[in-house]
Amino acid sequence: MKNLFPLSFKWASSLVSMLIGVVIYIVVGAVAGLAIGFIGAMPIIGIIAWVLGLAVDVYVVVGIIVLVLAYLKVVK
Repeated sequence: MKNLFPLSFKWASSLVSMLIGVVIYIVVGAVAGLAIGFIGAMPIIGIIAWVLGLAVDVYVVVGIIVLVLAYLKVVK
């Protein structure tokens, strides 16, 4: 799991660093969402952009969950 979500384990050392990690995940998700939103305006590419956006959203949500679980020492 450390290979898929390296930031989640890097930022799980203290409460402040965990909150910074959550903010990083949210900013990455927002920037990717904006970029994919602009690309999604094209007719044929819109479906591919929608799937890519969905994958990014899932990665961000799971990354935040893993970050919190790593902070709570549930996952190692």
